[in-house]
Amino acid sequence: MCFSANASFAAAAGLSIISLLSLQKARTKKMLPLAASPLFFALQQGCEGIVWITLNAGDSTSILHMIGMYSFLFFAAFWWPIWIPLSFYIPETVTRRKKLLLATTCIGALSGIVLFISWVFYTTGAQIINHHIDYPVINYPFGITNKWVAQFISWMIYVSYCLATIAPFFISSIHYAWILGIAIGSGLFITYLFYAMALPSVWCFFAAISSVLLYFIIKYHNKQYD
Repeated sequence: MCFSANASFAAAAGLSIISLLSLQKARTKKMLPLAASPLFFALQQGCEGIVWITLNAGDSTSILHMIGMYSFLFFAAFWWPIWIPLSFYIPETVTRRKKLLLATTCIGALSGIVLFISWVFYTTGAQIINHHIDYPVINYPFGITNKWVAQFISWMIYVSYCLATIAPFFISSIHYAWILGIAIGSGLFITYLFYAMALPSVWCFFAAISSVLLYFIIKYHNKQYD
């Protein structure tokens, strides 16, 4: 996350509380994965808080630093493109929408695996740039030397990732889920325009804060059955 370790840990603490409140509001087991999402955002922010602490101490090689960095990248690259569509797929009741959510889950799994593997093998390590954490990658994707082929593969991965992490909010029949989709999509757009160098870190923070809306979405969802 941008700014500081304190900001990351504060976000982690707040999101943990939101997740507990959301889990209490979830009336069915099928809503539990969605309600637990802020908790995973909290874990991710906590991991980046560790990265902040170690980098500020001049440490980029210790086990603690590596655990924090690769745990953050695990959530950012692999976890979210699978978890988001899956958490909407489980409670979905409309057959057509459920099929679309299953398709986005498969797309997310593929893009998540490819992105995480490439990030692990080709990252040069986390670094602080202009009050943000950047996770630069060299020879991405997979060391392909042909410029056009590499660019095409990169865009395919990014489009698939964005499809898996944003589209489910608009596919789901859960009321007002689309509002959260707009918030996360807007966060991506703003981050790309102003913080492109630190996009994974900053966009994940935007998405994490936006996940607070899940509590109100689940609360309203319950009212439909009162």
